[in-house]
Amino acid sequence: MQPTNEVQLILLIAVVALSLGLLSGFMGWSLCFGALVWIIIQYGQHERFGQWARHPLRVPPNLNEAWYRLAMIPYRQLGRERQRTRAMLGRMRDIVGVTELIPDAVILLDEGGAIESMNSAARKLFNLKKEDVGLGLANIVRSPDFAEFLRGEEAENAPLEFSSPLNPEQQLEARSFISETQSKLILVRDITSSNRLLTMRQQFVANVSHELRTPLTVVGGYLETINDESASDELRLQLIDKFTKPMKRMQSLVEDLLLLTQLESSTATPELREVVMTQVIKGAVEELHTLQKAPGQVTVRMESSRKILGSEKELHSVCINLLSNAIRHSGAQNIEISWKDHGDSVRLSVVDDGCGIPTEYLNRLTERFFRVDVVGAHTRVGTGLGLAIVKHVLKRHNSALHIESALNSGSSFSCEFLALGVEQNAVHMDSSLGQQADRTLRGDAGSS
Repeated sequence: MQPTNEVQLILLIAVVALSLGLLSGFMGWSLCFGALVWIIIQYGQHERFGQWARHPLRVPPNLNEAWYRLAMIPYRQLGRERQRTRAMLGRMRDIVGVTELIPDAVILLDEGGAIESMNSAARKLFNLKKEDVGLGLANIVRSPDFAEFLRGEEAENAPLEFSSPLNPEQQLEARSFISETQSKLILVRDITSSNRLLTMRQQFVANVSHELRTPLTVVGGYLETINDESASDELRLQLIDKFTKPMKRMQSLVEDLLLLTQLESSTATPELREVVMTQVIKGAVEELHTLQKAPGQVTVRMESSRKILGSEKELHSVCINLLSNAIRHSGAQNIEISWKDHGDSVRLSVVDDGCGIPTEYLNRLTERFFRVDVVGAHTRVGTGLGLAIVKHVLKRHNSALHIESALNSGSSFSCEFLALGVEQNAVHMDSSLGQQADRTLRGDAGSS
């Protein structure tokens, strides 16, 4: 609102007072009356100014010019401060929004160690609530190591690794930073997965070193004997032939490692083509017939003619690894590999009547180099990577390996694939096909 012109108001009062004085003949009293009117007006202005001063963020009222100028000085200053406050609040909201996007726990503590603010990740990680603001973090999170870490007075303490008080299997890492105002910023992140990966990497290196050490030691021993001048030429020729087995073992290990690395690192899906699994299974059995302990040890039952989409090479490795594991490690007298309908899917199964596997080890069978020492099983041959390869191949084919076993009760390894289509009479196909395949494969095994 525009201020009232003070000069005009004074002139108006003066003219009225002089006019009354000339008309009445009491000039002095008229001037006193005019001064009184001016005082009353100023008093009213003062009261209005006082009322406005109680809420100075409003626009000043319609005061005269002097009072208006007096009111506008704090009004403009407060307006500028208000704008700065709004800008600061906006930046603080942005900062709070950023901390909410951070997956790690962010906790701000005051100089006494009480919680000033925290993000949602901190509330989830330590089960904190909004009501905990103002309480000591060390009193809420019951961890002696973490409490000692919070009492650290250095500007930037060394990171602390500790177990979560809510989940002992969860490993956390905490870092602290102290600001100029002595407030302390605590960052906590979950390092369980990274520690597990580091442990797996260390175990992997140790396992590979162990697997390579045995054939290398054998080769080294043979080489020392060959280099011995006292050794006869006949002995040297015999030892040269013995290089084949450890060299093949190392070659097989390297090839499996390369394949497993390729399967784990490749994010692209394999080139899918129509695969006739009955032929893949026959090929795998024929390839491994020399490993069979006796003719007819492996029985093939192909009760479905359904085809699937996949990589024939990778699916062949699945059959090879499942069968070779059963032949080499189970000590079974009878092994059956089957291809059967199972609803809209088709199931590949390898079942043996061997020594079985303790139940507590079933979840670890697909780990690299993991082996189970069971009385009755064959010697520990192979690379120890077969089931790990099977796991990753099946994952690339939208399937998974199901293992059922118990000690002294045999084992069953199975996986399912979505059928590409059903051939005519696939479910009730001629049993002679399966019988003929059994006779053929058993005859091949017997001839070995």
